Amino acid sequence: MTENGYSFSKDPWGQAAVIGALTLIPARKYPAWLRQTMIWVPTLSVTAMAATPGTTTAVLRRLSQWQGQDPEEVKFPEVRPATRAALAVSAGAAAYAGGRISFWSDTAAETLVRKMRIPAPRVAMSLAASVSTWWTVHQDNQRAAARRKSAS
Repeated sequence: MTENGYSFSKDPWGQAAVIGALTLIPARKYPAWLRQTMIWVPTLSVTAMAATPGTTTAVLRRLSQWQGQDPEEVKFPEVRPATRAALAVSAGAAAYAGGRISFWSDTAAETLVRKMRIPAPRVAMSLAASVSTWWTVHQDNQRAAARRKSAS
């Protein structure tokens, strides 16, 4: 898949298969410890990363390099500690809300599909998620290939 071998993150078929399989399982049936872990680990990670001086800048520099930009040319502002703390709390709250909304929306989507009288609602949701994932990864790969081609 890549110059150095297989990369799952760039494989549209593999990504679609995994997402499709996971979509078959209703999120409300996950064990409570798994749901809590899926909400709190990203929340705490994002909060800690945003609160740690220099970490966000280092990550942004790596991302800019990954996108083909010179990381030394990208200027990042210095952030005061109070501002950093407010941003960390905001980022953590957004991550927490995103996790909670994800679990809620899974049930809401299934309810909507059932109201539409679509047979096998989880299978229909799985197919839709698989197609959407395949398309997204495929488009990302095409954009990356075009960037590499224009850079060389």
